[in-house]
Amino acid sequence: MKQEDIIKFIKSQRLRWAAHVMRMQNTRTTRKITEWTPYKTRSVGRWMDQVEEDLKRMKTVGWRAKVEDRQEWNRIVEQTKTHPRL
Repeated sequence: MKQEDIIKFIKSQRLRWAAHVMRMQNTRTTRKITEWTPYKTRSVGRWMDQVEEDLKRMKTVGWRAKVEDRQEWNRIVEQTKTHPRL
């Protein structure tokens, strides 16, 4: 197993989790924490920033709307496993 394959698998699972969180109701604690913005500066590397960066590399536009369509989102997650730019 190549190291790249493991990284792509982890990134695909991160995208799957991001979609799960974004489909949650706004009142759920997990969703609130994900969308919370600290008042002061924050350290680099929050997981949602990494999700958005990966989706930008894949040229996926409007991803927050696409998470509602599970078939479309599962197709995007599967593309992550083989995308050459990730």
